[in-house]
Amino acid sequence: MLLSNSDLPGLLEAYPKLLKAKLLEPGDTVEISRLLHYGQRSNGLLMSPTAIAEHVKTAVDHYRHRRLPPHPEASLHFISYFKESNQYDDGIEFWHWVVRQDNNYLDLRTYGAAIELLAIYGQPLAYCEEVYSHGLKRFPESFNEYHLSPGAIVLQLDQPTRIRKTSMGLLQGIIKARLTHGDWRNAYLALDTALRLHPTQVPSHIFHIFLEERPINEAYQIFCLLCQSSSQVKPYDVVWLLNDLADGQSPGTGNDLDLDIALAILNAIHLYGASGRLLSARHLNILIQSSQKLFPVDGPSDSTRWAEGDMGPVSLVQQLFSIFTSLGIPPEISTYNTVIATAGRLRHEGILAWAVKALSDSGVASNEITFECRLNAAARTAGAAQVESTWLSRDLRIPLLPSTWTTLARATSYAGNIDFLYDQIKVYNISDQKSTMRQVRLELAKSQRAGLFKPPALPTPDLQLRCKSRVAEFSAALQRFQRVIGESDFGNLKKQPGVHQSIWSASAAIKEDWQKKLYEELSFDPTTLATLKAKASADIELPKANEDSGSVESSTGFRFDELRYRNWKGINELLEHAQLFELRMEQAVDKAIGEGKPSTQVRSTKGITMRGPRQRLLSAQLMDHLTNIKRVEANPPTESEWRKKILELRHVQK
Repeated sequence: MLLSNSDLPGLLEAYPKLLKAKLLEPGDTVEISRLLHYGQRSNGLLMSPTAIAEHVKTAVDHYRHRRLPPHPEASLHFISYFKESNQYDDGIEFWHWVVRQDNNYLDLRTYGAAIELLAIYGQPLAYCEEVYSHGLKRFPESFNEYHLSPGAIVLQLDQPTRIRKTSMGLLQGIIKARLTHGDWRNAYLALDTALRLHPTQVPSHIFHIFLEERPINEAYQIFCLLCQSSSQVKPYDVVWLLNDLADGQSPGTGNDLDLDIALAILNAIHLYGASGRLLSARHLNILIQSSQKLFPVDGPSDSTRWAEGDMGPVSLVQQLFSIFTSLGIPPEISTYNTVIATAGRLRHEGILAWAVKALSDSGVASNEITFECRLNAAARTAGAAQVESTWLSRDLRIPLLPSTWTTLARATSYAGNIDFLYDQIKVYNISDQKSTMRQVRLELAKSQRAGLFKPPALPTPDLQLRCKSRVAEFSAALQRFQRVIGESDFGNLKKQPGVHQSIWSASAAIKEDWQKKLYEELSFDPTTLATLKAKASADIELPKANEDSGSVESSTGFRFDELRYRNWKGINELLEHAQLFELRMEQAVDKAIGEGKPSTQVRSTKGITMRGPRQRLLSAQLMDHLTNIKRVEANPPTESEWRKKILELRHVQK
């Protein structure tokens, strides 16, 4: 392999000479396709999308004319490139060519990538399922058709699966197809298969698919399952999940849901860090946003309400700063910007003043975003005089961007001192900057429609007490988190009861012995085990006689048999959650149709969403979910009722 460890420019320089000399090997084809594929993901940082498209076109042409040696992984990268660059027709054409080649060009992973492309392209689910079945039949080795099926039995539950050539990529593809077409049940059964076969090695993209396609509480619970198993989750997807959770809060209401969401975010960050992943200031920022929503919205003259000894907004931020600093994650400028912006949104005058001083004392350099956040916050917490003071005290090293002028327009409009805006336009002589002035006028029109600053109504004593109670509970959870992260076995989730599970779980209402009995009934079948053992010599690597075959632990402290059982319980609960969600969705759509409303209005009028990226059931859906948990806890089913329901959800005939 001649192109190992190459970068994209180096590859493109060496490629023509090596191609002409016929020196390239299959591994080089993989490297070429990989770098071009990942170059597309860089969003133009490495090379313009147009230039990459031309290079891909050339490489694919060489590949199809046998000038580049074949490799299944290269075919996978080319298909993935076409999918991610939205060149679906070219991708489908390439797939139709690849599938007619010999097995040097494709394997089950390639089939998985193709199924994702086909699903996004709009091919019916039945067609995608046919491609899935065709792949299993074309590559029958390792008994894959059995091992990848729902309910397949694992030969050694306390050991990592040692079956050769099982394909998580194929499962990933069919999960995407099923979720895209609304087949949530079989998508979850495929996830169950992945968690059963390789509980610590579920591909990170599988979580991304569920995060795109399913409600937030389901995505959150899958995240908990993957972290307890130490499976990978992409950092971007973690931030996406946490932001979606925080979006479900209603600031200053003092309700249980806001606290539950804040605790869920803290729990997710705990799980992510304990499973060996790196925490960052982005996680701290989201925790700040979420925890500040537990406080009532303050009026400009009402920022001293927190008595000594109470955990006020400033004290809570200081507690979070202390925890993350102890982890080696000091506040960054983005963190201070978050605190300032949050102070403005929630009208916390005291925390705004503290944040500005803390930033000054920290030595961290401000940026233009800091200045814009300060302007917005000044308008919302203190009014016109503070907006003018903030503007006039600007650090002259910070440039005045078009966004800065639209921010000043918004702030002065909100605070009722637009004349100050016009004065500064004259001072800086920007009236001839047509683009900037157009944006300023649009912002003024939008802001004036929203109305002038109106101090919010002061919270009632009852709301004040509720908020103080929620804040105290969250602060206590932070203190527990701080104690745990200082311990040597922080990464051992088994020794941290309650943390590794979703806080939105109804499984506690179901007796453990019921679940254990059904799990063992479905996981141990003498006839099937005998068949598996007969095939083991060819397909499964069993421990040798002199090897230690004791139970194996994951990096999070759980034995593999424990992980598989916990994952099985988690999938049961997810199937129940999904069934309830789909029922509510059908009812809302039927009602909307009956009222003569288009389906696009269902989300805004009924609090539900259709499937698709970032379309979540936020506060309304989470509240329904919590209500259902309380219902289950108050009226738990009998064993026969629960057993019947699980078997039906899993399509098991007993």
